[in-house]
Amino acid sequence: MTYGSNITAQKWKTRTDFPKEEISDDWDNDYYLSSLSYNNNLWTVISSKTSDYSLQSWRTRVDFPKDEITELWDAGYAITELTYGNNVWALVMSKGSSYSGQKWSTTTEFPKDKIKEYWDEGRSIIKLAYGQGKWALVGSKTDDITLQRWRTSETFPTEEIEENLALGYSITQLEYLNDRWVLVLSKYTDNRSQQLITSESFPKEEIRKHWESDYYITSVGHQEIESEIEPEIAEPEPTTETTKPYSAPENSTNPRITGVWNGTSLGDAEDVEITFEDNNVITIISGDEVMGGENFEIEDIPAGLSYELNMDVVPHQIDIVFTMFNVEFSRIKGIFEFSGKNEIMMLLSDDPEADRPKGFISKSGTETFKLKKTSSK
Repeated sequence: MTYGSNITAQKWKTRTDFPKEEISDDWDNDYYLSSLSYNNNLWTVISSKTSDYSLQSWRTRVDFPKDEITELWDAGYAITELTYGNNVWALVMSKGSSYSGQKWSTTTEFPKDKIKEYWDEGRSIIKLAYGQGKWALVGSKTDDITLQRWRTSETFPTEEIEENLALGYSITQLEYLNDRWVLVLSKYTDNRSQQLITSESFPKEEIRKHWESDYYITSVGHQEIESEIEPEIAEPEPTTETTKPYSAPENSTNPRITGVWNGTSLGDAEDVEITFEDNNVITIISGDEVMGGENFEIEDIPAGLSYELNMDVVPHQIDIVFTMFNVEFSRIKGIFEFSGKNEIMMLLSDDPEADRPKGFISKSGTETFKLKKTSSK
């Protein structure tokens, strides 16, 4: 556990199945996946609140996910976690990290020569993983790491850890892979302090005590426990994306609202044009800013903007849904009412975490629009 990292809060969980729903829930609460491992038939997931990342995506694949890595590299992501478990490769890639110029390689033998090659090129070890009879190595250029060492050992490397912590190194990775302990140690540019916890069972009480002193989990390793019971071989998990593709619910639009609406934002008196398509697509133009519609992007990544209506309640409800890679990642809640044949009043929360407004009372954190239909679709 590490003191002095950019982590400010943390959660952990262990699951027998890949915890896709839990990861999604953590993202909704601004926690990023900071550690992922599989041993003893369990996935161990550490999610953290940290300034290290601004956006994440994950994939699981039966085969090594080389195409997915290239796809997300092209979209500005970097590999921040890679592991193998339950017959699948699990990949986590993030935006906002200090990593650049990444490379990966796979070898049947432990990749000591590749590690040296990456070091000679100015890259640091970001992750070592083992699966399907091969080692996977991820290297990256980063300003956070100035020096590295690695060790492998059949027994737990207590002495090596203690000696190197005393020399100012920190544990970057400590994991039991292919019948050996793999230890990667780094000297970081920030002032870090670490404490090692070892336990025969998951050390939840020790973790809580260290959290109270602002020490946070930065690496988790497990050694398989031998059992006389023949283990059940799990079927490969299906290929999956981060969440189910977004699609608007049925009957979540209405002919009365489809069309082009013009008006003002009452808070700043700025002119606004909102177009509601009958396929739930919405385009919002405010000044020089355009959100939604064709060619909509967020940080140079193709995105989508949709709306959902609930006309069965009064005031009527509206949700503005942001998607990326066809996956919902944010939702703004609001209310609206028809104030005339072709006029509406709409009140939206500014914060996706905020509750839906209960009435048309303008207050901090909300925005009110007065709109008139100028064209029907």
